[in-house]
Amino acid sequence: MTVTYEEAREIVRQATEPDWPFGTYCLDDRQITENDERYVFEVGSREYLLDGNQSYAMAGSVPTVTKSDGTLEWLPSVTVAMDRSVRTRPNPAPTLRV
Repeated sequence: MTVTYEEAREIVRQATEPDWPFGTYCLDDRQITENDERYVFEVGSREYLLDGNQSYAMAGSVPTVTKSDGTLEWLPSVTVAMDRSVRTRPNPAPTLRV
């Protein structure tokens, strides 16, 4: 079973949105970030991701979904940032409305 980007986004949304601890929940899907094995998502407070309010910044891990089976994993953001196989492209159909 190969997981589509839309399915992966929903896996992340269901896992992160219900108990979001601070600010306004935001899954920024204006860009698709991926490599051959996984999708990478940017989740945080809208106040930080869109408005740039540093008091809402979070450090740590980012949610990723394995394309082959839909497994949700949290990887250190620095690991993802240093992975040269990860690429980003504009999302032709983002759900985030700015």
